[in-house]
Amino acid sequence: MSRKTKLIVILIFIGFSLSAQDRYMVFFTDKLNSPYSISNPSQYLSQRSIQRREKQRISIVENDLPVNQTYIDALSNLGIKAIHRSKWMNGILVEMETSSVNLVEALSFVERVEYVAPGQVPSGGIGGNEANSKFANAGAADFQNNMLGIDEMHEDGFEGQGMLIGVFDGGFQNMSQIAALQHLFTSNKIVAQKNYVTNTTTVENNESHGTRVLSILAANNPNEYIGAAPAANYILCVTEAPGEYRVEEYNWLFAAEMADSVGVDLINTSLGYSVFDDATMSYTYSDMDGKTAIITKAANIAATKGIALINSAGNEGNKVWRFITAPSDSENVLSVGAIDATGFRASFSSFGPSADNRIKPDVSALGQGTAVITASGNISFQNGTSFSGPVVTGFATCLWQAFPELTNLELLDLIRKSGHQFDSPDNELGYGIPNYIRAYELAFTPEPLENEVLAYPNPTSDGFINLIFPESFLSESATVTLIDINGKQVNSFQIVPQRSSNRIQIDLSNQTAGIYILRINGQRTSFKKKIIKY
Repeated sequence: MSRKTKLIVILIFIGFSLSAQDRYMVFFTDKLNSPYSISNPSQYLSQRSIQRREKQRISIVENDLPVNQTYIDALSNLGIKAIHRSKWMNGILVEMETSSVNLVEALSFVERVEYVAPGQVPSGGIGGNEANSKFANAGAADFQNNMLGIDEMHEDGFEGQGMLIGVFDGGFQNMSQIAALQHLFTSNKIVAQKNYVTNTTTVENNESHGTRVLSILAANNPNEYIGAAPAANYILCVTEAPGEYRVEEYNWLFAAEMADSVGVDLINTSLGYSVFDDATMSYTYSDMDGKTAIITKAANIAATKGIALINSAGNEGNKVWRFITAPSDSENVLSVGAIDATGFRASFSSFGPSADNRIKPDVSALGQGTAVITASGNISFQNGTSFSGPVVTGFATCLWQAFPELTNLELLDLIRKSGHQFDSPDNELGYGIPNYIRAYELAFTPEPLENEVLAYPNPTSDGFINLIFPESFLSESATVTLIDINGKQVNSFQIVPQRSSNRIQIDLSNQTAGIYILRINGQRTSFKKKIIKY
């Protein structure tokens, strides 16, 4: 064989080897001999992240420790390129040839290897067509915000100040050029950004989906478009890659770990996973059980760190799949369905329940005709649970700002309880449309003693008194009677207390100061209490 022929063969072989490189997750057996310790988390977590844990009484545990660098170096010495690492699952994403898999699996510190995507890390962004824009009048986002009482939150001064939201998506095209998002840059409100698809810090690619999602949350252009949490700070991550492969789930994991380390409070994800281009990676509906999908496992770990997770339920309602997609199946994730302007389920919104028969979605918000700002800077009305999700994320952000003593799971539970159909949830809207006033009352309302009606404030000078009923009175008709000190009946009416509206206000503005007797006769029990009005 001539020297020239040999050279051609070598070049062909090299080209074949390079093209044969795919992406794999390599999981390690342990974190032995780590230079880091649980007792000194400031080495690998920000102070904000540590404070979030302390506030919620969450301990630092072994999966908070970074991956063992010695193991990563050992793979590097074999010519295997590490891309991202996961301390929560104790593994790294690598590029390597198929022929190297058996060699890596044989290493004593390697637990297993998982194929997650063909080819190497893509160098470009994700293509996406901009939807046609329909111009809106001033206050374009008012309707979707007002459905949840976000306008009242803002009036009360809760606009997300001091809160940190992670937005994980496919890209944020032209976000720096959009007037309503300029405050994010002039006020340094984007505290971190990372593209886990291309392994760069460039999130402003040619994919516009994330731009529209971000606008629902962060836009701040008075008289034109005000987002749900315009005063919050943001972490922006690209996790959605070209094609549908399991690597996207791991990208989400990597992003969540970074956001956790920085100190994120909430993560909005307008993505979901079920069927992949490689059928061997695809899930079935039975896998939507809150514990099987990779991204669901990652979300469950994130929840143990005190992070509130809000996820779009999916747009599968009128497709073959039909049901929610991961990670919306997690009990630790607030899954958001889509409704139209009349409050009915949008036809595309994914159904529940989870495979283990839990109510899903958890809540719903406007997702048909949602006002967004497109990458061209225009206001448009578009469809998708991708857009109902961030409305609820903004709601959750401002609610947590109002009640910072809540844990992440207490916050999500409060949002469910504030839903308009909490007493009769279904697998179309979940617990319904959450509402600020209901949530506020639930958060501030003390629990009644067992079998006792709670009356407050008492004594009162406010001209009214609130009644909170125990379990024995709920969903049954009762008669409320107010009697003055002379035994004269001054007011009487019928009520039917419900779990979601368990607060009845009695007007005392027309009553003179003095002592009154409140008598409540239910179908199974009665109650009497002395009321004092100043």
